[in-house]
Amino acid sequence: MMEELEKLRNKISELDKEILELLNKRAEIVLRIKEWKEKNNYPVFDLSREREVLEKIIEENKGPLSSEAILAIFRTIISYSRALEERIKVLFLGPEGSFTHQAAVKFFGEGVNFVPFPTVEDIFKALEEGADYAVVPIENSMEGTVGSTMDLLAITTRKVIGEVYLDVRHSLISAEDSLVKIEKVYSHPQALAQCRRWLRQNLPKVEEVPTSSTSYAAMIVKSEKGSAAIASSFAADIFGLKILAENIQDYWNNKTRFLVLGKEIPKPSGRDKTSIIFSVKHQAGALYRALRPLHDYNLNMTLIQSRPVPSKPFEYRFFVDFQGHIFEERVSKALEEVKEECLDFKILGSYPEANDI
Repeated sequence: MMEELEKLRNKISELDKEILELLNKRAEIVLRIKEWKEKNNYPVFDLSREREVLEKIIEENKGPLSSEAILAIFRTIISYSRALEERIKVLFLGPEGSFTHQAAVKFFGEGVNFVPFPTVEDIFKALEEGADYAVVPIENSMEGTVGSTMDLLAITTRKVIGEVYLDVRHSLISAEDSLVKIEKVYSHPQALAQCRRWLRQNLPKVEEVPTSSTSYAAMIVKSEKGSAAIASSFAADIFGLKILAENIQDYWNNKTRFLVLGKEIPKPSGRDKTSIIFSVKHQAGALYRALRPLHDYNLNMTLIQSRPVPSKPFEYRFFVDFQGHIFEERVSKALEEVKEECLDFKILGSYPEANDI
């Protein structure tokens, strides 16, 4: 029996060697592509191309590895291959281990220089000063839209180039190895509230301590005995903590959407979304007239949200998402007609719609 196991292990070792050789052959081609891009002034990060590669790999996957597993593996390969061309910098709402950090890794892969910022305002300022990419939260299925992000999108010169959806899954993480040792639980007030039922049932006597973020809570408990944090399993990996319990949230439909910001709008992928922001006159039917072209050109609206204009009391901007890309003729025609009905109007970006990829 041991001989059979040893034979199987030897086969795996042989395959690992082949995989290593193929990865390095792939890397050599990437370096040749780097030379071509430098000669032709072509961007390192080509979102449409990377998405095309991932979609093709998923189509060809015959198992037994799941599509999710294959995506994670190839995102990592693509990310570290991209780093051979240039290690791009991506800003995110920190600290490390935050859900925004997790969303950034999901979109760009691990082979990236991720830089945490304390506020959304700081991120947009860094973008205007020259940073290439950023990931910011825009809406949550339970809490609604993020007002500060919307306000800054209205004035930034950068474009929305992608979106990421992330399931908000809370875990109890700690340096301790048992629930019976936990006397304090740290987390953001929203996370504490979202896990109230589990806490009552499993840790009814512990002290709950609110913090500025779930990832900051993880930082605290790393060095404090008898404490635990409600945060993501991703944060547990970042800070080297144990997961005492997973999926402790009261509701399973909590999902957050993040926007990816960059300099150039990616080319159409075939399944795209466009974001715009505008204001209209204080007249009956003004909003209806502004939105009607989307209906006339059969463009499906996926989000509309009003937001007060900070410098103009009782005036509002409207943030709208719809399916389609600005390089499509019907979209460009519709937007020309929308613009005619607006006091101010801005295209925030066109980008591939998030799905399993």
